[in-house]
Amino acid sequence: MRPLGEPLPPPLRAHGGPLADLFARWLRQRDDAAHAPEKAALTRALQALSEDEIRSHARRQAAIAMRGGWSHWSWAVPAATVASLLGLPMTDLDAQRRLHGRLRAMAAGLAATADQAAVKTAGEAATALLDALDEAEQRAPDAPLQWTLLRHAAPSRWSDRATFAANRLALIWQSHEAGAALLGHALLRMRETRRALARDELLTIAREGGAVRNTRRVDPNGDVVLVPLAGTDHPFGDGAHRCPGQGLTLGTLVAALTWLSEQADLRLPAPGAPLTLANMDIPQFPDQNQEPSP
Repeated sequence: MRPLGEPLPPPLRAHGGPLADLFARWLRQRDDAAHAPEKAALTRALQALSEDEIRSHARRQAAIAMRGGWSHWSWAVPAATVASLLGLPMTDLDAQRRLHGRLRAMAAGLAATADQAAVKTAGEAATALLDALDEAEQRAPDAPLQWTLLRHAAPSRWSDRATFAANRLALIWQSHEAGAALLGHALLRMRETRRALARDELLTIAREGGAVRNTRRVDPNGDVVLVPLAGTDHPFGDGAHRCPGQGLTLGTLVAALTWLSEQADLRLPAPGAPLTLANMDIPQFPDQNQEPSP
């Protein structure tokens, strides 16, 4: 949540562009009058998503991602599963890599140190994903998550079509770093347990700091406060700002880890140095032909 009077982080405020427009429309950055009904519609759409569909798409994306090595697998599976459920044709390794590249470009454009070139590249990546989702809506309106959105959170329920489109893309974006963090920490736990993990075990990992550790909110005085998620009973948030994608995230990761546990003679990877962000650590897994980082 952004401070009052500062709807955009400095790089986006300075350079503008498509990513700035997206950011300002994302539900997680707003607390205006439209927030509650739009959040409720999005929540209904996600709750209507079938567990069987989540499982099927996650297992398929896990199998494809394994061809790219462990580093790719731990990053690609969460976001590629959401993209596939939305109808994007995530049918091969190249498609997953393109998605990952665009999401990393968006991350670079949102960084505090992003320059004009990074923000421009991020905007181009975001525009490409928005276009792909519009195309998927026309080509595959019956894709599981596309269908539930159009039924329960259609554009007419949002402030405008652009806000609907921005928050549809946000489902992929929010699964990217946060999903990779939790999946990476789950892989580390699986090295100890030698079995797939259940939902309650993933929630325990999140409570222990293996996902998003904290988030920011604006109090009634307009001051920004840091709200802890790790170490609480609500690692996905609580109340009006609870993450509506908790079920989708946990279902995806359980299915992917179960698929992984079924692969004969599969050696789980040794971790390298994590990617450390302000509110999470994302485990990294060097490919087998690389030495782990110290």
